[in-house]
Amino acid sequence: MAFPWANVFILIMGGLSLVSGLLGLIGGSPDWALALDVHRISGFALVALLLWKVRNVLTPLTNTGLWKRRPTLLLGSSALFLLLLAALIMGIVWSHAGYFAYLGFSGVSWHIYLSLLLAPFVAWHAATHSWTLKPRFWAERRSFLRLAGLGVAGLALWRAGELAAGVLALPGEDRRFTGSYERSSFAGNAFPTTSWLNDDPDPVDGDKWRLNVTGLVQRDLSLVLDDLAHSPENTTAVLDCTGGWHSTQEWKGILLRDVLQSAGVEPGAGSITVRSVTGYQRRFSLGEAGGYLLATHVGGEPISHGHGSPVRLVAPGKRGFEWVKWVESIHVNDTGKWWQSPFPLT
Repeated sequence: MAFPWANVFILIMGGLSLVSGLLGLIGGSPDWALALDVHRISGFALVALLLWKVRNVLTPLTNTGLWKRRPTLLLGSSALFLLLLAALIMGIVWSHAGYFAYLGFSGVSWHIYLSLLLAPFVAWHAATHSWTLKPRFWAERRSFLRLAGLGVAGLALWRAGELAAGVLALPGEDRRFTGSYERSSFAGNAFPTTSWLNDDPDPVDGDKWRLNVTGLVQRDLSLVLDDLAHSPENTTAVLDCTGGWHSTQEWKGILLRDVLQSAGVEPGAGSITVRSVTGYQRRFSLGEAGGYLLATHVGGEPISHGHGSPVRLVAPGKRGFEWVKWVESIHVNDTGKWWQSPFPLT
C-alpha cells in the first residue's frame, strides 16, 4: 500500500467535515460561520488527499484476482470512493454553480444525504486498514507535518475556489455564509414552501384556532387571533432553510416576550417549547425566545397555509427548521433548551 497514512487522514478529515457540517446546519447566525469554514477547508483537504489516494484506490479495483479473493473489501472500497467523490462534487458544484435541484431535492441536500451515507463506510474503511499503521504513527513528526500540510492544502483550494468565483462572477459568489441562495425576498408568501419531515396538516381554521400557554406560568392562557392583533410588531428577518435557500421578509405579529409576560413566567423556568398542530416542536431558552415573533402576516399579507397559517414562529438567527409552523401551544419548562435533539426527529 503506497499511502497507508491516507486511510487515517480520510477518517480525520471526513469526520471533521461531517461534524462541522452538522454544526453549520444548526446555526443560522454569523456566529456559526466558523464551523462552515472548517467544513469547507476539511472538504477541500479531502479533495487534495484524493490526489495521493486515487491511484492506490483504482489499481486494486482493476485486479480480477483480488475481486475473487476479497470481493466484500473491494465492494466496500468502491462504494466509499464513489460516495466520497459524489459528495465532494455535489458540494463544490453547489458552492459555485448556484441553486439547482434534482428529483425534488436541492444540490446541497444531495450533498448532505451522500455525506451521511458515507460516514459508516469511512469508519469501516479505516478499521479494515488499521493494521497498516505502526503504533508509533502519531509520535512521528512527519505524521503531524502531513496532517498540517493537508489542512493548508484544503485552505488554499477553498480560497482559490472563492477567488475564481469572484473573478468569473459565478452564482456561488452571492451565496450566504451558510451556503444558501436568495429566493423571493420581500415578496410576501411567494418564497418557497418547505417543511421539516414533510409536515402537511389540513388548513387550520383561524376562527377555531387557539394559542395555549401552559407550564411554569402564573396563569394559563388561551388566546385567539384577535388577541395577537392588539399589539402588532414588525420585524425584518432572514429565513434560512437547510434545503439551500434563504429569504428576507417583513413579518408582523406579536412578540413572544409579550405573550410570556401576560402569562407570568414563574421563577425556576428554564426554557419554552413551541409546538405545532402536527406535534412538531422546538425548545428555546427564555432569553433568546424573548426576541422571537409569533407572526400572522408576511410582506403585508396574511401568512398562507403552506407557510404556517394562522401563526408561525419567526426566530431570527435560527435555521428554518426552528421556525415552527401552525403554532398551537407554548409550554414553559423547568429544564433548559438543550433537552432536545439538535435536529427534530418527529
